[in-house]
Amino acid sequence: MTFNKKVLAGLVALAAASSSAQAATVAANDGWTIGVGGLINQFLVFTDNDNGDDISEVRDGLLPAFLNFDITAPTMNGLDIAAHISYSPSTNTLAQGGGTSEQREVYATVAGSFGTVLMGKALGLYGSNAILTEQTLFGVGWGTGGNGTTTLGGIGIGYDYADWRSQFRWTSNDMNGFQVALAVVDTQGTGANLGGVGPVGPLAIITSGHYDSDELRYEAQLTYAGAFDNGSYKLWAEAAFQDADDDALTAAGLIADDGSFEDATYWAVGGKAAFGNIEVAGQYSAAEDTNISTGNAYDGEWSNWFVQAGYRFAGTTLVSVSYSELEDDSVDELIAAGGTHVGSASDDTTERLTVGIYHDVNANLKLVAEYTNVEYDDDAGIDQDIYSIGGFVFF
Repeated sequence: MTFNKKVLAGLVALAAASSSAQAATVAANDGWTIGVGGLINQFLVFTDNDNGDDISEVRDGLLPAFLNFDITAPTMNGLDIAAHISYSPSTNTLAQGGGTSEQREVYATVAGSFGTVLMGKALGLYGSNAILTEQTLFGVGWGTGGNGTTTLGGIGIGYDYADWRSQFRWTSNDMNGFQVALAVVDTQGTGANLGGVGPVGPLAIITSGHYDSDELRYEAQLTYAGAFDNGSYKLWAEAAFQDADDDALTAAGLIADDGSFEDATYWAVGGKAAFGNIEVAGQYSAAEDTNISTGNAYDGEWSNWFVQAGYRFAGTTLVSVSYSELEDDSVDELIAAGGTHVGSASDDTTERLTVGIYHDVNANLKLVAEYTNVEYDDDAGIDQDIYSIGGFVFF
């Protein structure tokens, strides 16, 4: 076997979420290849909580560490077959007990004239463009404390979580800039507002309980990308739908058998562009899902949006600002359903501002400094100022 080493400057396609910067590839004479790569990141994080205890941490940011394995077969009968498996450990203290190690990706792809079919566990379609575009992907954002595997970046205040989902997915080949993707996805279960503070809707989806269901989830994505002199752009529209299964919820003991909840629907539109050294992005999304609290189902409705602008100096240093809001109508619904919420029973608007500097020393080392401010409009949440400094090593 021959050994070839190559370093990639960044993330591509779905591997962007796991930062699969492939560092080494082993190629066999028969055309098979095996690639190994990944990343490790670490941050010093200081969180100033208004009317609460301050927090000092040494921890991962939005991303955990990744160890990625990519296997490709030689093209046969017009088909390109590949597989990807990743392991996602955390550097955080509680990881020593194994509780903060994850397995986020394991999938195979078959590509040909018909497009690409993916089967396995991978980043969901709905919400994927936002998390891969918003600047806190390579930072900390908000969601510090608690010694969890990662922070939240902009999840829940700016965009919904795409999550890592078991799925069958078809993606078309490029059609003059247009691409279509459709996925049939395993149900994730319904949400539960754990902790009772902060945004209810989108965070409920992250902390969801899981149950068997006779319904599946369906996701779709349409993108259009192009380039012009000294610039490029990408636009997207995404949607997801999941039929609520009241029999499964009742059998799991999560709700009473009253059918008082709605199907889950989500949609988003957004885009990004680069004009020379200037980079801009934004997205708006709206969602409706069933949430559960104290044995009652209630209809959660919320919308997220973010706008982002940055300037890249000398092609290596990005200075960027991201502003986002969550408008969450779930609190009123929660109270009406007999649930409890810490704070006032009012619509909850949450704002997040992140200012960051992201400097590529070289293709294998990125240094990051961020400041994030989070403000709530009701007394359920604790306003925060979050300062972080750290970086990534890609291998």
